[in-house]
Amino acid sequence: MRSFLLIKTHPGIEKAAFDRLQTLPEVREVHLITGEFDLLVALESPEQTYETEIDPRRQVIEVVVEKIRKLGGIVDTRTIIPIESRMRNTSTTGRPTVRGFVFIQSDAGRTKDIVTRLAELPEVRGVHRLFGKSDILAELEVEKSFVLPPPQHIASLVEGKISKFPGVRDTNTYVPLESFVK
Repeated sequence: MRSFLLIKTHPGIEKAAFDRLQTLPEVREVHLITGEFDLLVALESPEQTYETEIDPRRQVIEVVVEKIRKLGGIVDTRTIIPIESRMRNTSTTGRPTVRGFVFIQSDAGRTKDIVTRLAELPEVRGVHRLFGKSDILAELEVEKSFVLPPPQHIASLVEGKISKFPGVRDTNTYVPLESFVK
């Protein structure tokens, strides 16, 4: 199960927290971002099986409470556990890529249609239906290029396509300054 965590740190320790998070086995990605939060973390836990009674959502909460919040310097966290996820591997060329994360608010009753349209875009690595203020999280992955730098490529994709999908009310986009991916 893939889940996400937005982290706000004390000023000046963002990079130290970025480095410490990489050592945790449940952490698959750490992204240094700007805005209300300083870090965006992708966590993965095994899906629940018949052999185990452990709920993967409970595992996520335990990792956040027992490991991440105790790293020191963490001011605030926001845990995001998707209702449903669609993932695919878009890195087939072997070229360097950059990730982007788009939180989407949709009109009532339009979320599933938007998820379907997002999943059709070649730059979309994952689409997650969410609880809360944002209805959808789209994980984007674009190749690094000198012609169109990744932040502009992601902005162009969000402004030119995603925000124009019927039912998209608002978007909030993060393009990491630095990323670590296991």
